[in-house]
Amino acid sequence: MLPSFRPLTQFAIFLLAATLTACGGSSSSSSGNSPSGNPGGGNTGQAESKSHFDQTLTGFDDETVAFTVYVPENPQGKRVPLILHSHGFGLSRAKNFEAPDPLESFLTNDVSGDVARRAWLEKGFYVISFDQRGFGETTGNITVMDPDVDCRNVSQIIDWAEENLVNLSFEGDDPMIGSVGLSYGGGFQTVCSSVDKRFDAIVPLATWSNLPYSLYANSTPKNIWLDILSVASMGKLEPYLFEAIIAATTTGEIAPETVARLGSYSPRSFCQGGRSDGRTLSTADALFIQGSNDVLFNMNEAVENYECWKGQGNEAHLFIQRDGHILPALQEAGRQILFGTEGTLYCDDQTYATDDLALNFLVSKLQGTSAAAIPDVCFSLTEQQSGVTVSDVKRGGSLNNFGETQIIPGGLSNIVDLFISLPLPTVLATLTSLPLEAISTLTAVLTASADPTSLVNYLDDIVNLLPSELLSQLVAKGTFIPLQTMTEDGVLAGIPLAMLNVSGGNGDGNLLYIGLGKLPTAGGDFTLINDQVLPIRGSGLVAQEMIGVSDAVAAGDTIGLMVYGFHPYFTHVASIAQPPLPAVISGTVDLPFIPANGE
Repeated sequence: MLPSFRPLTQFAIFLLAATLTACGGSSSSSSGNSPSGNPGGGNTGQAESKSHFDQTLTGFDDETVAFTVYVPENPQGKRVPLILHSHGFGLSRAKNFEAPDPLESFLTNDVSGDVARRAWLEKGFYVISFDQRGFGETTGNITVMDPDVDCRNVSQIIDWAEENLVNLSFEGDDPMIGSVGLSYGGGFQTVCSSVDKRFDAIVPLATWSNLPYSLYANSTPKNIWLDILSVASMGKLEPYLFEAIIAATTTGEIAPETVARLGSYSPRSFCQGGRSDGRTLSTADALFIQGSNDVLFNMNEAVENYECWKGQGNEAHLFIQRDGHILPALQEAGRQILFGTEGTLYCDDQTYATDDLALNFLVSKLQGTSAAAIPDVCFSLTEQQSGVTVSDVKRGGSLNNFGETQIIPGGLSNIVDLFISLPLPTVLATLTSLPLEAISTLTAVLTASADPTSLVNYLDDIVNLLPSELLSQLVAKGTFIPLQTMTEDGVLAGIPLAMLNVSGGNGDGNLLYIGLGKLPTAGGDFTLINDQVLPIRGSGLVAQEMIGVSDAVAAGDTIGLMVYGFHPYFTHVASIAQPPLPAVISGTVDLPFIPANGE
């Protein structure tokens, strides 16, 4: 059975299920309509007319690999590069860029799809859009980017392209290949370009650097996204991955061997060296685009990728904008319902259309043409239609101390307090699907005839039934600890550093969530900056890189540390049911502030 799903994700899950069902139709391979063979990749100067066709090949393990080939209008038979494009988790390839049906339009309605479409129609490049393993018409279990499985399939597609794309351009024996894709479509680029060095330029959007950090930061499962990924897999996950999701939802733990395995499916492992297979990081130049409000793959992951690529001597650029993987019930949705990238980027006095930026980067790298210089790092602020550029990502810079503050861990007391504030009939009507004994226990707690801890056995069921507006009220229970009142306008842009001391509470069993908050000088309540929280565990001294921030601040705004005893991004029973024993937190937070007049 699938893990139980939080109500705030049900709308998203419904849309995923509907989309995946609609994508389940079959289409025949058009292998007989492919270009004539071109063994060895020699260029023939053969005239070609614009067309596209579906193609399949048999993978190394006898699974089917399905893709669509886009041939450009090329009457002179000039040499042209190839762009590889692929989809996000749970979706499928682009089978008709020129005249998509409504479903096709939905599936490709992101910047990566726009770039691939324009590379074919405007720049005259070959484009291959492929179904990743376990999705669309590509068969096999989903491994979440196993270098020895998924990347071997990608290499087979490149082999096919060398043999069959008669006007494919080469530099010596090396085919000129670029790539673009968002989320899972970014993961194939970073991992597979480290396995197969034929990639020359990559544009990963909203993707990971280290899957254990993405899904299990500080040994705490990000259940809300694990639920969504489980549904999006349509039951095709490798069994050990499905078992890991079940364990994460129920016990809050993932087996160490699974964590290590997921780490080896991440670009970080290639950057650090020491892999047992001896593989090293990609040699492709890279343009990374990531969302500050992305709660699945946050800014820190893109920073790590950028620094990794740059540290290995590759050209690399990093653009931070707002959107990414967005939870519609808890966050303001972007261009897509669950994911997307903003169409315009603001960098100092420059404005970029995101698809122009990505396409021009690929063209310059694959055809050796000159292109306008672009920043190393840009923090784009859409609401202000402004942004800042820097040469490196700041870590800290403005140190702030705060004294001892009491925090109540766990969600039990929050849930009880919330229900006490509501009429009992409203509470019971909301939770009508609970078992009878659970309703009886809840009624006893709310009428003060039973201890709140008697609800522990039913917490998972209760949280699963809460509507999003009530879960949002639970989030509002965070504690705001003032750190610094700003004396000038500027931007928080970079990675905050925290040195915290946690005592009391549940000792080594403490589980709290930290982020940055802002109390505006213009009035109103404090808000959680970029919707980001990070779990911290245990007691004693905790040194922690917090989740990166990108937010405009005004003189008079107060920036503070936000601390939660419960957060709906992480809703396994063990997290919610911590005994509500007061913990005390104190320490320092180092803020990456860039004044409006420069660094």
